[in-house]
Amino acid sequence: MTTTPVSFGGLESGLNTSEIISAEMQVFEQPLEALQTQQSTLNTQISDYQSINSQLLTLQQSADALADPVAYDEAFSASSSNSSIATGTISSGSQAGSVTLAVDQLATGSTQISQGTVASADDVVASGTILVGSGGGALGLASISAGSGLAVGAHSISVTQASAGATVAAATSLAASTTITGANGQIDVDADGSPLSVTIASGTYTPAQLAQAITQGSGGALSASVSASGQLSIATTQQGSTASLQVTGGSALGDLGLAAGATVYGTDGEIDVDGTSTTVNDIAGTGTTQVTLDSGAGGTVTAEISGGLSVGTMTAQNVSIGDGSLSSVVSGINGADAGVTATALQVGTDAYALEVTSNSTGTAGAATVDTQAFSGSSLGALETTTAAQNAIVSIGGTGGFEVTSQTNTVTGLLPGVSVNLAQVSTTPVTITVSPDGSQVVSQVSALVNAANQVLSSISTDTAYDQATNTAAPLNGQTSLNELAQQVLSIVGRAVGASGAGSDGTVGESAGLAITSSGTITFNQSAFEAAYDKNPAAVQAMFTEGGTFSPSGSAYDGQVSVAGATDETVPGDYAVSISQSAAQAVDTGATTFAAGTSTVGAAESYTVSSGSNSATYAVSAGESVADVISGLNGALAAAGIDVSASLSGSPGAYGVELSSADYGTAATFGVTASGSDQLGLTTSGSTYAGTDVEGTIDGQTATGSGQILSLSDAGSPADGLVLSVTTPGITTATPLGTVDYQPGLAESLANLAEQSTISPDGQIADTITGLKNTLSNVTGSIALQQQLVSTQQATLTQEFTHLEETLSQLSAESQFLTDSASSSSSSSSGLSSLSSTSSGSSSSSSG
Repeated sequence: MTTTPVSFGGLESGLNTSEIISAEMQVFEQPLEALQTQQSTLNTQISDYQSINSQLLTLQQSADALADPVAYDEAFSASSSNSSIATGTISSGSQAGSVTLAVDQLATGSTQISQGTVASADDVVASGTILVGSGGGALGLASISAGSGLAVGAHSISVTQASAGATVAAATSLAASTTITGANGQIDVDADGSPLSVTIASGTYTPAQLAQAITQGSGGALSASVSASGQLSIATTQQGSTASLQVTGGSALGDLGLAAGATVYGTDGEIDVDGTSTTVNDIAGTGTTQVTLDSGAGGTVTAEISGGLSVGTMTAQNVSIGDGSLSSVVSGINGADAGVTATALQVGTDAYALEVTSNSTGTAGAATVDTQAFSGSSLGALETTTAAQNAIVSIGGTGGFEVTSQTNTVTGLLPGVSVNLAQVSTTPVTITVSPDGSQVVSQVSALVNAANQVLSSISTDTAYDQATNTAAPLNGQTSLNELAQQVLSIVGRAVGASGAGSDGTVGESAGLAITSSGTITFNQSAFEAAYDKNPAAVQAMFTEGGTFSPSGSAYDGQVSVAGATDETVPGDYAVSISQSAAQAVDTGATTFAAGTSTVGAAESYTVSSGSNSATYAVSAGESVADVISGLNGALAAAGIDVSASLSGSPGAYGVELSSADYGTAATFGVTASGSDQLGLTTSGSTYAGTDVEGTIDGQTATGSGQILSLSDAGSPADGLVLSVTTPGITTATPLGTVDYQPGLAESLANLAEQSTISPDGQIADTITGLKNTLSNVTGSIALQQQLVSTQQATLTQEFTHLEETLSQLSAESQFLTDSASSSSSSSSGLSSLSSTSSGSSSSSSG
């Protein structure tokens, strides 16, 4: 009842007007009550549909997580044959495999400590500024100090060209084993202008042992090495263009692949400080070489070079040390954020020493500081107690191929795996990477739970209770029952068609099953067993895929499904391309007879890609094979996905640089410091690949490298992503047809998407319709409430008027009654008076 109760009774009429009006209103309110009941039902239905809609969105999110192949990138585990030596950590992009290695050396940071002490941390130990940084050791800088006029603050120090000694390379490769006797053990050279004879002791040598024997036999004047192709090189330990080397003779030349020849010279180093470059042409083979470097920001930097210069960059901070006390020095260095930490160590009573340590391991993080900065005080010079060193592992065991790392975490040995080194050991340790289904169990469980929640809600909301003859709010909504059947059908098809089970049979699909009551079950143990046995089959069960039917045998296997979205409809789609994807390639214009051919003069090549650059210093007389090996080493160290190789045909080989990736994003630049003997800059300084171009389902698609994707809401293929590896196409060419079929996860995601999106989604459209109906009902209720209020007011007014009329009539009746009574009394009085008057008259008469 929505009307206000009537508050008066029939005072005059004697009627129960309240009950009469109430009875009248109950009949009049029936349409309003029916509308209010409809309103409540609609609100309940909308709430139930919105709940199902929300659950479908959760199902879509869970399905998308499993449909993406990236979800399986880390579904591996790494085990170690000896975890006390090394362990493995999985990351994205892992693959099954193993690697055996020996840990030759752990990475360490550097530590320098003062030779002396001061009595207090407040004692003055220096004045002015101190130049400090990290990573100088990797560049060949043993120490750096601020020269006159160098400003306080950050300064960039870069080695832009590596130095090298005068080098002579053998024309042929060494034998696997070489026997040296007194008759063939002599090498005669002129090193740095002085004659030198190197005698190799009699014995049988491997190539590496021969190089070591020559180095030792030279008394430190020469350094010998063997290239990856087995060729011997000898170089002066003195570096720069002042270094010279000439092979003049010797009985060992034939066995070593060497020959007497002209004098060659070393390569100068180039050091840039704040934009100003300095050439260093004379670097001692032993000890350190001091050079003064001009800064582009003003002032100078004094550097101590040890062992030659290597390409790289460091940032140094010229730190103000305030009052010069030990505590101020420590505070200034630590506040500079230069990659090093200073500490005032109390090493005894009234005895404080200064310690400077690197904040990271490896030569690239080594503390670089002026070792003589405090020699004017009782602290004395800084001396290195722990030298920074890189980690070294030997692949296959001791004596195998060496890999270095700046830290004790080595990457790149296996895809997506980091090897964590714990201790040095010559005992080989094997890191094994295996599929691990436990890594995706939670995602599968979440998908099953989300699907079951949708099924449960539909079952509850559409139910009919026979015992109470009560229907649930959405009973009779056949579209919901059809939706539930679609969910079960998708899972059922996957279960029935997949051979991804642990026993390899079709239908025993990785722990999934459908019960007779219409729910989905998930057996975690069965899933893990299936995944560990055949991860590819389990992934294929969940992820999208398809088959490619080529238009000709030449295109067989060159198109595959790389992805799709929830909007992509299963079906057959034609694929045509007008341009193949290509790598960025730079083919050197200079040709060589063979890989053993040599380069005439020293120069450096720099390859840049994005913010990274790699520089390799080519030595005079270096073989082309060694140049290629050196370039690849520099590129790998800089993290640039470009590789060098020997291309062409016999007698006309050239050095070729090519990107690993395809497309316009695969871009790199090349510069040469000299005459470009390899011809790598002849056709330009920047090289880029091309993106694939073509159509999917007849619609223009977007190419990125070898990936062709369609974004067209009007096409059922919207969201389809293909990998197209067909080479050499430059005109429109139909390749064939892709039959796209989403997996279990993508199918559920697509169903959820199509059900919930507006305006065509089943659930979204139903909710919209119910809300429109509710709006109309709400409007009708407002109108009906107004009518009810008006009717109640009318009835109340009518009965009020009735009572007022009756009251007035009653008053008039009483007035008339009173008037009649008053008239009667007046008549009696007049009659008596008349009699008296008559009597008096008679008496008088008489």
